[in-house]
Amino acid sequence: MKNRIVVLLAGACLSLLSGLAGAADEGLSRQIQTLKEGVLDLNRDLTILEKELLYPSSETAFFVSVDVGSPIRLVDVNLTLDGRHVGYHFYSEQEFAALTKGGIHRVYQGNVTSGRHTLEATITGYDPQGRDYQKTANHTFTKGPGRKMIELRVVDDLDSGQHRFEFREWNQ
Repeated sequence: MKNRIVVLLAGACLSLLSGLAGAADEGLSRQIQTLKEGVLDLNRDLTILEKELLYPSSETAFFVSVDVGSPIRLVDVNLTLDGRHVGYHFYSEQEFAALTKGGIHRVYQGNVTSGRHTLEATITGYDPQGRDYQKTANHTFTKGPGRKMIELRVVDDLDSGQHRFEFREWNQ
């Protein structure tokens, strides 16, 4: 990749020099200044292109949040991405209290390739009646070239007296 950039810059310099050979003396300094600015702009564009090609943003983050004042008690969260374990967190009383006051917790942050992926979240906790429960939710998403954020929300379902999982995605 660097060899290509060097070849492109060398070609640009040769074309600049050939343009200088035929220039008249009075406008020569002005043309040289214009050509220098052109070379600097080309170099900047090539550097940006090289950075984008060599280091694309593949960052992805998974978050957990709980409805404010939720009667459930979240104990832990286990995340699997495409069958591979990527994150686990055990919630202390203080951490869970922060979640029920509107907090959000980042369980995983890492690089994920572009394309289609399946996220599986297993949550263990206590329901509003104090019984143990373990529920698993799956979410399929498509990762593009930019950053991807996915939030797993534990939402109270007032009709059933239980809760449900909702996924929210956003890109940067």
